[in-house]
Amino acid sequence: MARAEADLRYDYGAQKRKHPTNSGKTVYFNRFSPLAVATTPLTEAAMPGAVDMTSNIVSAVIAEYGTYTKVGSLFELTSIDENLKEHVETMGQNAAETLDTLIAAELSANGTVVLAGAKSALTAVAATDILSGAEVRKQLRTLRRAKAKPFDDGMFRAIVPVSASYDLRGNTEWVNTQLYVNRDSILKGIIGQFHGFNFVETNNESTEASTVTVYHSFFFGANAYGTLNLEGQPDSRIYVKNPGDNDTSNPLNTWSTVGWKAFFVAKILNSSWVNVLKSGATA
Repeated sequence: MARAEADLRYDYGAQKRKHPTNSGKTVYFNRFSPLAVATTPLTEAAMPGAVDMTSNIVSAVIAEYGTYTKVGSLFELTSIDENLKEHVETMGQNAAETLDTLIAAELSANGTVVLAGAKSALTAVAATDILSGAEVRKQLRTLRRAKAKPFDDGMFRAIVPVSASYDLRGNTEWVNTQLYVNRDSILKGIIGQFHGFNFVETNNESTEASTVTVYHSFFFGANAYGTLNLEGQPDSRIYVKNPGDNDTSNPLNTWSTVGWKAFFVAKILNSSWVNVLKSGATA
């Protein structure tokens, strides 16, 4: 039977880096701050004063994640799950969904919070404060003012939960811009291009409980957040362990194990370039 699976979307637009082995657990991102504009004319034949360069350093610590399950020998010999194929696929799915959820948690915790409906408190957000064309335009304005950079295609990006995208799809502004669908965009999981953003949606929804269920939609520019893995290690590794002749912890060879492990961290690099729009939803 088919399994329910989450859409893995939260790495959409992440800056992906590898951390060299034997270099410690902490990785540093260094970003120089813009200089003040030089509007004062230089004095002829005089040496101008130097300005100091400043930078912002963002650090992240790689952590280890994983889980495993025991598979009894009787099950292994009698199940139609030949060679534990279904177990391996399920563990691979769990690994991917775990990392996806870790990215969402980082975006929610450290992005710039914007409340739909211009509300001033989370408890004031109502189910009617939905994701709309006006809210999307506000996110574009905010990112532009923060001097966020678009991606190479000239567009910013947005990741929205399906409950919020339901309302956006019914918004008049959205409908009027989606008369023609780009096939290449569909293949990339993009549900639409709207007010300067490429949109993808996810059923791995980031929410929080308040007066109503509040949904998190993310709007961001290039290099706003990143993900890191250890160099030489894939994003996740699946391990199948069969009992060995000298395994005294499993004297009768009554079980095998299937599991996964990954070294990973997600980190916002510039919170001004990631907006977390918290809205209600008709759903």
